[in-house]
Amino acid sequence: MRFTKIISRLRYYLQFNPFRLNFFLFILLVWLAKKYLLIPNIDTSSFSGIIILMTQIALLFSFIVVAISFCSACFCFLHFLYQKGKGNQAILSLQMHTASKDAHIMQLESKLPSAIKPILGFIKMQLVYDKHLLTEKMILTERIKRNFFSFNNGVRGLNTLSLPDIKEYHFSDALISFEDMLQFFSFTINIPQSKSLLNLPQSSDPVIEEMNPRKTEEEKIRITTLRKVQGEYLNYKKFEDADDVRRIVWKIFAKHKELVVRVPEIMDPFASHIYMYASFYVDKSFSTQGEFQQEMSNYFKNAVWSVFDVLHEKEFEVKYISDQHSNSQSTTPDETGLILTRANWHHHVELSDYFKAQHASVLCLHSLSSVVDIERTFNDSANHVRVFFIPLSKVFHSQVILNWLMKIIFKPKPDRLNALRSKWVFHPLKFKLQKNEQAILKILKQQNIQFEIM
Repeated sequence: MRFTKIISRLRYYLQFNPFRLNFFLFILLVWLAKKYLLIPNIDTSSFSGIIILMTQIALLFSFIVVAISFCSACFCFLHFLYQKGKGNQAILSLQMHTASKDAHIMQLESKLPSAIKPILGFIKMQLVYDKHLLTEKMILTERIKRNFFSFNNGVRGLNTLSLPDIKEYHFSDALISFEDMLQFFSFTINIPQSKSLLNLPQSSDPVIEEMNPRKTEEEKIRITTLRKVQGEYLNYKKFEDADDVRRIVWKIFAKHKELVVRVPEIMDPFASHIYMYASFYVDKSFSTQGEFQQEMSNYFKNAVWSVFDVLHEKEFEVKYISDQHSNSQSTTPDETGLILTRANWHHHVELSDYFKAQHASVLCLHSLSSVVDIERTFNDSANHVRVFFIPLSKVFHSQVILNWLMKIIFKPKPDRLNALRSKWVFHPLKFKLQKNEQAILKILKQQNIQFEIM
């Protein structure tokens, strides 16, 4: 993990290096040409003289082109730096919105009103998030003002921004690079740009059978199965003439000289809310960080959101109870989407402390859960809860032989998930995770819990 952070920091600081790889290749070619010209020429033919002359002309022409290219990019960079130094608030404008039905693809409209594009060159932009991580480079090509004789027209661009992880992105800076037409030089400036963006989970529309709610907050909807409402030792009321004297609590009367009766347990035919729980607790034998954990988090959030989205369409109101942010509750899809997006793996609140079986109708579990904690939780709870178990080992499942054949025939597009699938085949975490999944399923079967595997 430290090595990954070092690489990301190094990649960030290298963006401020003004010399690109093409420049060093050009220097190498110039050095080889100079070595060729300095070789003593014993050939007196006119053909060798023409070659030497053409080489000298090519070198002179290339130096002129490189000089023009350098001056153009440098001048545009200094002009932009001067505009930034003047304190122009509108030096960079960013607008983000969803590009299509795919929520992970964002459309980013960027404007640099004070920028001048280098001659046949490029203006590129990268956004910085999570301190030193960088997005892909985006090219700004279109002029804001189309006046032919205007010196400062400004540039803008409309680019797609791919956000692979379901989380809240905090963009802290924007790196604006002025590159020449030969891509020998790149002058980069850092512009603070504080923005936050929520990449929400997506629903896969699973098929979920009917389920009864367990919590009555409003007596509006009758249920087919009567539900016990707790009373007896918890709820009391003042004694009235119609009450049974046998239910008087004499201990309270002896202390406070007040007649109160215990409220008996009743069978309530009403219920209004489906309470949904989803635990992000990770067993301490597993790490909450690492290259695999983020993809597992994305998969689990999508699965939880899919369950909530389907239940939300039913007649009962669904209340999602989070195990983070002080057990926050939400009933609307927007609020639940925000809570799920900001949720993270943690070692703090165990399932047994978070899960309330007497109210719960739905519980989402994952493969990183603690087996001991699950066993302790369901030993004391009823079997009315519907458990949705999300095996996270499925995230990296792939046809190994087919993937290798495809790599030989076609060059795959760089993708983090595909890279992780290749490592997953013989990774120790795979076998440890599968063993934990089998233990969790064994407990659910032994406790006679209604569960579904997603």
